[in-house]
Amino acid sequence: MKNIYFALLISLGLALTSFAQDTAITTDNDPATTIVLARTGVRTDAPHVGTYHMVEAFQVRGKWIVPDVCYIDYGTGNYHELCIGAGRTFYDGKRAMVASELYFAQATGPAAKSARYLWPWTIVQFHFTKKWNSEAVYFPYLPLNSSARIQHVIERAKVEYTINKTFKVGGGYAGYRYGDDTWQSKPMLTTTISTKRTGAFEFWLQKMPGGGQIQFRYVLAYAKK
Repeated sequence: MKNIYFALLISLGLALTSFAQDTAITTDNDPATTIVLARTGVRTDAPHVGTYHMVEAFQVRGKWIVPDVCYIDYGTGNYHELCIGAGRTFYDGKRAMVASELYFAQATGPAAKSARYLWPWTIVQFHFTKKWNSEAVYFPYLPLNSSARIQHVIERAKVEYTINKTFKVGGGYAGYRYGDDTWQSKPMLTTTISTKRTGAFEFWLQKMPGGGQIQFRYVLAYAKK
């Protein structure tokens, strides 16, 4: 436990900000930008049940994010996660960006057993050329009480090719491990459609244990003028 709390103190000290998908980073003189995310997944095999739902909203204030709130469920009514976070940009250069955010997450529902976690969430982006870029997101579930279990999530690690201002295609990997269970690999193919007024729409075709899923991801950014 001492090692866990030491890691939490380091994470709190870093407390860097996350940015959804390819959301542009603002400068300290820019107005606050509100960003809304919505995501869902559906199994490709019958009976095509939902795999998860997520809604998140946060504000980018210069290099800072305050506040950030989100809701997640996994296609059932007996487990949900409510989280709140904040953070800051760590590095933003011409070829790379590194950012992170620290979330507090509370699990609710009959299957949750009131588990509580901290998520040190980190994103790394590389811009190889004007057409090619990559992005990786990782975060662990760090337990805060006895009913919580350590978990590891590679939310995405993908490479994308920009066809034009509207379309991008790509592919990559996601993975998950619960406690001492076997690591689950979830490779995917992606397509992103970006618009100026209505936001960006991303579609994943992803292999899952025992089948596959289609993910729908949406992001909208609004800057107050």
